[in-house]
This record gives sequence, structure tokens and C-alpha cells, in this order.
Amino acid sequence: METLIAESWFKVENAIGQRPQLTGDVYAMRAQYKALDDQANATRVISPNVTVEDRKITPQLTVRIYTPTVGHADTHPLPVGLYFHGGGLCCGDLDSEDTFCRQVAERLPSVIVSVGYRLAPEYKAPAQLDDAVEAWNCRLAPEYKAPAQLDDAVEAWNWAYMNAPALNGDRGRYFVVGQSAGGTLVLTLMRRLISLGRRDEVTGVAAIVPFALHPDAVPSRYVDRYRAFEECADGPVNTKQAMSRLYGEFDTEFAVSLCCISLTVAVIEAIGAQPTDPDVYILNAESELHQFPPTYLAVCEIDPIRDDGLILHDRLKASGVPVQLEYYRGLPHVFWAFGCPAPRGDFVGDVVKGIKTFTHS
Repeated sequence: METLIAESWFKVENAIGQRPQLTGDVYAMRAQYKALDDQANATRVISPNVTVEDRKITPQLTVRIYTPTVGHADTHPLPVGLYFHGGGLCCGDLDSEDTFCRQVAERLPSVIVSVGYRLAPEYKAPAQLDDAVEAWNCRLAPEYKAPAQLDDAVEAWNWAYMNAPALNGDRGRYFVVGQSAGGTLVLTLMRRLISLGRRDEVTGVAAIVPFALHPDAVPSRYVDRYRAFEECADGPVNTKQAMSRLYGEFDTEFAVSLCCISLTVAVIEAIGAQPTDPDVYILNAESELHQFPPTYLAVCEIDPIRDDGLILHDRLKASGVPVQLEYYRGLPHVFWAFGCPAPRGDFVGDVVKGIKTFTHS
């Protein structure tokens, strides 16, 4: 495994003196996650070309709206992206990926509506999905159990879509985008919108390093391909040990990845979602994938959930969905969060290029 890891990642580890991991229970990890965010945000350069506004759209749901200001008159409607942060549905907030949202808003350009969904385990899934649909009108997992996050996603979508004129948004160019657990959430949000007969509201999906299968419920036809869980067991950022301990030891000390993918699976288990629940694991809704709009996927090679993204890519393609895959060889889950460059030196640029294929075609 070590020989497969990119030299650029080893430089990151050498600079910080370790392979970063979060430890302790979910509340301790939230504090550590927040500290990492604060450290990163302290050195960020904020562009003056994006305005930012926080808006409470329901009693439990706040969104942050990013609007580019240079070269875009109020009379020129823009694409609108509904964004969901990572953190395993348990960690993170509107500040977690603030810099990324600013960059996408400016460089695409587009209005980005970032959703402060409720967290698990306090809110059960799919509350987060309902929040997402509500903010198109979101909640985090230990206080809110899954499916609270899905509920929030639905709620957020409803709000953003209905408020297109106020956002200066072009309803013909609405899309969803998310990282890590947020990437998983946009996939299940898309499925929910399809079930509501609202597929045509979404011009595209961008799911960055999502999980799509539970490792204890991999369909037999995929078992031979689902190798990363073992191959990347001791890789950087996210490990099999952390994930496995979380499955059965939710209230004891454990290590998890920066974006809490291990925690994501454990919390979902702890809050009652079944390993075959399609509101959490999108590949359990395989027969519905043919209805997806154009989709952009990013996958990291040195990641226990690598094969989730690769299998999802192949299933979407086989279903006739236009799908793009950005595959980062030698790099671990959310490598960009540590300042590690993409092979071409521009991770945000890769994402923007992918989104433009369905917003600027």
C-alpha cells in the first residue's frame, strides 16, 4: 500500500508530522473537526468577488448563500448549486467547507446554497434528506438520527428551487453537489426527488468521494470488485480498523477519518438504518439509477470507500446516464482538505470543469 501512495501526500504527512486522525467519541470528534476547520480557515484568502449571506429558512434549518459579484448583472440569472458538507452526517457545519463553496461560486460562476443540515445521531436519517428537499426546502447525525439528514436535504431543495427569482437563479440550471457524506446525501436526495416526480428540476449531480454501499451488505455480484475495504485497510486518513470499531462500539474511543466516513457508517448503524436502506446506500436502489441526470463523480484510490464510487460509476454508465469520473491515483480520502495538490494541481478546477458539463452545455 505504501508504495502506491503519491509522493505529494507523503509531503503533507511530513509537514504535519503524522497521519491525521480524529479520536474519541462523536462529541470529542466534533470539537477536533471544528478545530481543524478553524485552523484551515485562519490562513485562507477570501475573495472579494463573492457575497455571503446566512439565512434561516425554517426553525431548524439555516443555509449560507454565496453569490459572485464580478461580471454578473442582476438581470443575468446564474446556475444554482445546493451544497452539502462532509463530516459523516455527525460532524461539520456551514463553516467546514466555506472556502470550497466560495471558490466554486466564483469560478463556475454560480450561486451556491450551502445547507446547515441537522446532525446524527441526535437526528435520525432520513431527516437530513428531508431538510435537503426543504432547502430545494438540513439536520446532523448524534442528536438527529438518519433519515433526518435526508429529510433536511429535501426541505433545503424545496426552498432553493422555489426562491430562484430571489437568488437570481436560473431554474433550468439547478444542480446538487456534496463532499464525502455530503456526496452520499446528494445521491439519495436525487433519488427522493425522482420518487416525487421532480427529476427534471435537477440538471446534474456532483458527488465527491461518496459512499454507496454498506460493507456488510455488498451484493454478491460486486463482492469481487469490493476490494478497497481490505486493500486500503491501513491507508491514510480513513482505515478499516476505524470503520470496523465504529460499527459495534459507538460509545467507546476510536479513530476515524477526517471527514468521518468511518463514523458515518457506524452512526447509521447505531441509529437504525439497515445496511440495505436505499435512503442511505444508493446502490440499493440500482433499478432507479437510469433516471438520474448527468452525474460527476470523484474517487480517491487510497480510500476504503473507493470501490463504492467505481461501482456506482459503472452502474450509472450501464443504465445510460451520462457520467464523468475523476480518479485520483495514489491519494487518500479528502486529500485536498490537507492542502495536498491534485495531480493537475487544481482540485477545485476539476470539480468546476465537471459541473460545467451540465450547467454550461
